[in-house]
Amino acid sequence: MKTLRYLLPLVLLVALLVPGPAVAKEGSGPINLSLFAPIQILDETQSVDAFRFSLIYGVNQDLTGLDLSLVGVNKGSVMGVQFAGVALVEGDLAGAQIGLVSLTNGNMQGFQHGFVTKNGTGSSGVQWGFINLSEDFSGFQLGFVNITENMRSGLQIGILNIIKNKEKFPILPLVNWKF
Repeated sequence: MKTLRYLLPLVLLVALLVPGPAVAKEGSGPINLSLFAPIQILDETQSVDAFRFSLIYGVNQDLTGLDLSLVGVNKGSVMGVQFAGVALVEGDLAGAQIGLVSLTNGNMQGFQHGFVTKNGTGSSGVQWGFINLSEDFSGFQLGFVNITENMRSGLQIGILNIIKNKEKFPILPLVNWKF
């Protein structure tokens, strides 16, 4: 909590010192500060190139850099790190997504952590959560429940592990794998 007390004034100071044209350039800006969308520096259709801080709810197109949000939504893709209570990427994610709920509708390349994690087609990396869901995955899932529609190759460790495209023993307790 003390860190947040010092971080917020620093972020606001940086926002005041960034020249207006740099923030307002068409299509993207280096930072976005948001109380809740649409009350934010950048429009929801613009992208963030370095840092986004959303006190309650922030929405942008793409994000490259760091996102700190209670609820952080990206209509496009994320390349970087997203820390949020609820982290939602409608496109692809390359990097890390850490939150209570971490959802990537597209391709996730990297690390997802949360109570519930979900990623889309062509994903690879690590999912670490209570419930891990994946459409098409290659990598490692560690959780209480792991469910993958199509496991290209990988390992699941948890109480209940399901690999739906596995011919023999698609449901196993403790450990499941496909290589």
